[in-house]
Amino acid sequence: MNGVWIRGVWERKGFSARLFRLLLSPVSCFYRFVVQVRNALYSRGWIRVHALPKAVVSIGNLTVGGTGKTPSCLWLAQELTKRGFKVAILSRGYRRRDFRSFILQAQGDVAASAETDLDVSAAGDEPLMMARLYGQTVGVGKNRHRTARDLLSEQDIDVFLLDDGYQHRQLKRDVDLLLLGIDWQGWMLPAGPFREPISSLRRADYFLVTGAEESWKALIPTDGAKRCFTGSLTSVALVGFGPNRWKEYPLSLLYRSKILTVTGIADPKGFYRMIQDWEADIIETVEFPDHHSYAARDWQRINRLSRHVDLIVTTEKDLLKLMRFPFAKDKLLALRVAMTVEKGDVLVEAVVERIRKKAANASPVE
Repeated sequence: MNGVWIRGVWERKGFSARLFRLLLSPVSCFYRFVVQVRNALYSRGWIRVHALPKAVVSIGNLTVGGTGKTPSCLWLAQELTKRGFKVAILSRGYRRRDFRSFILQAQGDVAASAETDLDVSAAGDEPLMMARLYGQTVGVGKNRHRTARDLLSEQDIDVFLLDDGYQHRQLKRDVDLLLLGIDWQGWMLPAGPFREPISSLRRADYFLVTGAEESWKALIPTDGAKRCFTGSLTSVALVGFGPNRWKEYPLSLLYRSKILTVTGIADPKGFYRMIQDWEADIIETVEFPDHHSYAARDWQRINRLSRHVDLIVTTEKDLLKLMRFPFAKDKLLALRVAMTVEKGDVLVEAVVERIRKKAANASPVE
């Protein structure tokens, strides 16, 4: 389902969107009921929760996309690594075709196209991006408790970061960091962007607001104000690939350049805004559904549209999937973004305290 189209339905843009949203509302009501029953079963301990002997920090949200979960996960992983912790990220690996656990070791070099293509299929695009472009150790699997145990059997880990983990309640966590983005009101899926009711934010230990700050602060419990932080995504560089290495380029290359954008993400509006901040001229946009798998016909379309532009700019996870196709030298680049957290050291130290507490009271694997 096209992300731009469904977001138009959620925002009721036009008569057809409002009508379709109305038709979806009974499904949303049923979905809300199912989620509430599931949450109640977990809260009462009627569904078993599995624990690990190492600390688990969940990073997630209440909505579909758009809050910066993966950049936040990478930011926290890098901050904890600076403090001497051995970090591994646990991911479901959205739309992966292999249902077994899959471990991606930290790797900074550009692998062969065939290997990269295989890893995208087995592990998913975001886990591969975190391992290949950011040097993170990533365990991928639907059963993240089992995946974590597989990792612990192979190497020493101090803390697991559970990427997109707020709804993954089968794994006991020591910290729940909840991201709150631009969507602060609306229906549950599929008539709206919410995976859970807004009331579910009460489960969070800490909040990271990345959009609609004033609206969210009015909804956060009164005792949560001191646990609330503000974050924003910023562009930091352009990234390309060359023989056996990644290469960074300055953002100034965007200045007054003619740009073709290629995206396979849920909502590309923020992506366009960061490019336009450099006075770039976006003359063509090619939008695919989130986690799109690129085929030869897509490459042909992109090349055809790129004949009269200076640069093709995409996202880092899309770059990994497009690198197996031939492009003109240094013409296909990805916009690298990073999460910036106001008073981030305070949040990191609070997480570190929980990690150390877990280490001091370590219990056997359940």
